[in-house]
Parts: sequence; structure tokens; C-alpha cells
Amino acid sequence: MSNIKPEDILFEDQHLLVLSKPAGLLSQGDSSGDTNLVDLLRVYFGRNYVGLIHRLDRNTSGLMVVAKRSKSAERLSEQLQNGTLVRKYHAILFGTLTGDQHWEHYLLKNEKTNEVRAVSASTQGAKKSVLNVKALQNFMHPQSGDPLTLALFELETGRSHQIRVQSAASKLPLIGDTKYGAAKSSTLFNRPALHSSYLSFEHPMSGESLTFEQRYPSDMLDFFRLSLNM
Repeated sequence: MSNIKPEDILFEDQHLLVLSKPAGLLSQGDSSGDTNLVDLLRVYFGRNYVGLIHRLDRNTSGLMVVAKRSKSAERLSEQLQNGTLVRKYHAILFGTLTGDQHWEHYLLKNEKTNEVRAVSASTQGAKKSVLNVKALQNFMHPQSGDPLTLALFELETGRSHQIRVQSAASKLPLIGDTKYGAAKSSTLFNRPALHSSYLSFEHPMSGESLTFEQRYPSDMLDFFRLSLNM
């Protein structure tokens, strides 16, 4: 992604933009110097200010809301903090999950290695992390025959690598996520299978309720077709 494509924009006005980030694109710049969404938006907006309300991991695809003005950013960030900015994700997990679950873990991030792990509640610096999980479909890996689950996650907190680490801690790592416990072979998926599929919030200026949904990207659809013999 070398620029912002019109087909990736779901909503835009003078206050904010909702877009779909492709897997492989950094949300913001890092030491790699690789292309990132913030720099692309600076060019697209024609100004330096970009209000990044939340981030997606480099290899996570899907919906993001970005503020164009500081007042919009402040109000959207307040919604993120109080839980009225709702974010949901689809993921493919190794293993069998059924029904609805509520996961609580304490996570600790190593800033030097950019790795997160689940630890005890008493660990210094650990942050409580909460997810609501719904199993949508159980199926089999098309190559290995291992059981898999398509799951829907709703964030109650927004920690770094949260879904990936809490899934691994629950012994249900995301397929393709070799960093956090998925098998290194036979996945047929070259990134953590995680997609930001739903955003809901109040417009920061008008108060209008806005909801956006985007189902699976092409790599997840291709995997489903293989798995379900479609």
C-alpha cells in the first residue's frame, strides 16, 4: 500500500476517517523505517496532524478510525477509554472452542523485544486484559486435519497483542501466529489470522451513532474455501 485507496475508505468527513488497513502495513512508524499508515495519511490529509485513536498490529487487517482534528481525537479517545467505542475482531484459532466465554488475564509487555506474555496478577507492571469470545464455527485444518475455530472477539481493554496472547494463554493460538505458539508448519496461513471486522462509536462532534462492519479479507476467505471444500 503506497497510498490511501478510495476503496479502503468506508467513511470520511472533516473530523474523522474510517478505513480498512491491509495486513502488512504498520499503523505508525517504527525503527524499520517501513511505510506506515500515519505517514500515508499525512500525505492524504495534506497536513501533519493525524489522530491515531487505536492501532492494529502490522499483520492484522481491518477497520480503524482516525481523527483529523485534535478535538475529535480527544473525544474518540474518551470513548475508547470508557468502552463506548466498540471493537470486534474475527480470528481463526487452533483448537476447539464452543459457546461464549469471558477471558481475563494479566499481560506484561517487554518493550525491548515487543513481546507480551500472560503473567500472574501480582507481577509488577502487569495489566488486566479482558476479552469476550464467541465461537462461530468449528472446522478442520485442510492440510493437517487439526481442529480449528472461527471466533468473534470483543475487546473490553486494548492491550498490545491482546487477542493473540490471551488466545495462546487459553491454549487456542491463532493460526499463522508463530510468535505466540501456533505450529510453525502446516498452517497454510502466513500471518496471525486476525481481522478487525466491526467498529461502533458516536461521532465526536454530532453525537450520531456510527457502525461499520467488514467481513473477511481475501486470505481468510481462501483459507475457508480450502477448509470447507468450497
